[in-house]
Amino acid sequence: MPRALCLLHANCQGEALRPLLEATPAFARRFRVLHVLNYTRAALPEDLLDGCALYLHQELGAKWGELSSAEILQRLPPSCQALRLPNLFFQGYWPTWTRLPGVDFADTLLEGLLQRGLSPLEASLVYERSRPSFFGATADIAEASLRREEAKERNAPIRCAPLLREHWRTEQLFITVNHPARRLVLHVADSVLRLLGLGGLPDSVARDYAHPQEDFWLPLPPALGLPESEGGLALPFAGRQRRYRVFARQMTAADYARCYLSCRAAGEGNLLAFLAHLPPEA
Repeated sequence: MPRALCLLHANCQGEALRPLLEATPAFARRFRVLHVLNYTRAALPEDLLDGCALYLHQELGAKWGELSSAEILQRLPPSCQALRLPNLFFQGYWPTWTRLPGVDFADTLLEGLLQRGLSPLEASLVYERSRPSFFGATADIAEASLRREEAKERNAPIRCAPLLREHWRTEQLFITVNHPARRLVLHVADSVLRLLGLGGLPDSVARDYAHPQEDFWLPLPPALGLPESEGGLALPFAGRQRRYRVFARQMTAADYARCYLSCRAAGEGNLLAFLAHLPPEA
């Protein structure tokens, strides 16, 4: 019997969710998944929507025009089941992250050091040894980010903010600002399956899950590992000695900062491509 179409209309978080759904027998027997990245603004043709039995989507507002959630939901067949997914984001681990056009994971502190004329080595040492105050009001930044997630989920069918608030200080719950780590992805998958009446995520699937985005962990500022009495967040997974997986290498935060600054000093914006093409460690 042919499987029905599940249209997964989501950003890169859909890439992490999809293998969990496809590895769950109760879901895989019923659905085949087509993941369409929403941020590319790719059109969703009528024949695709007409054949859709399950629409898993992140909320898109009116500014997205014909791709807005309100527009798409009106174009789906009456028999299609629609379920809103979280669109997760957390800045608490990276207080100096900023949106800078054309630059991957831009950092206000590193950009400022670059503008002052420091060499990549000098700037990376400053970054590594900076006190928490250099990174702003870190606790306030984290709290504001948590509250934004809570507000986004106020009327949502799947809620991750309570899990984030409970565990963010003791377990790293994000790989980058917009890539949730294993615990949150498993929670979303389990929630989707339960809301569909498919019994939740099997333990075997959770155990065998290989997160597709764990090839790049955005390093945390070491200062966040300092005690709260010194202005840090006492995060047990942040510190000078921690080594993060960055594609083919294992890097400390200082190593990463040096690469970031070398990339930017060369006028490059595609940091991820720069890092991905570094030769493996000897």
